[in-house]
Amino acid sequence: MFIEKRFEFGKVTVSDEETEEGTIRTLLVDGAQESACYVDEGMHFEPRFKYVAQFIKMLEETDADRKVLLIGGGGFTIPKYFISRFDTGILDVVELHRDMYDIAMKYFFLDELYAKYDPEKTGRLRVFFEDGNDYIDRCASSADGMKYDLVLDDAFVGRVHDDGMLSERTADRISRILAPGGRFAINLMTPAEGYGSMQAVLTVNILKNHFKDVKMRQVDPDRRPTERQNCIIRAASPIV
Repeated sequence: MFIEKRFEFGKVTVSDEETEEGTIRTLLVDGAQESACYVDEGMHFEPRFKYVAQFIKMLEETDADRKVLLIGGGGFTIPKYFISRFDTGILDVVELHRDMYDIAMKYFFLDELYAKYDPEKTGRLRVFFEDGNDYIDRCASSADGMKYDLVLDDAFVGRVHDDGMLSERTADRISRILAPGGRFAINLMTPAEGYGSMQAVLTVNILKNHFKDVKMRQVDPDRRPTERQNCIIRAASPIV
């Protein structure tokens, strides 16, 4: 175990485990998996979670000069993949907790990414330490604010998603900061159907007030829809 420490946002545990895939390093917040990465050489920037692969597919479907906003850095899996795999494009990351960024630097090979690609100097990776809702408000209120081709919401602390990101107000603001043809995606831990799926149903309905095309899918289609699991909600075509 590398670290077991309580921060203002919860108890953080970082530890390694030997698996058939190789050595896996896991970040837990209050006992919930927040992030994970491969420790074996040459694998440090590869994603492990299936829901991240869904986000990456959306990145790959976006034009080469893509401008992307990620809400919630966690172990910085998506930034590591984005910078190491794509030669062009800009990724802005909004992470509320500076300590989480420091943990990613020290234990999840973010320092290696900076040393190899220097994304801060090139301007391809910017990190903002503030609340995601505040950042989106600021962008939407600015006449010359950034217009994003893709906004990804992975704003969790442990098992709890940032409810502010699922509000009517934030959905409206996100629709305003998207470039023409832009898309928005949310990762939720929720049953797709039945008991406990109310948050997902409400989120879909809120997004339908601001986007013409809204869909929710299980990340793992083989799981029962009544299980709590990763589901991705996608929204496109903002209603002007």
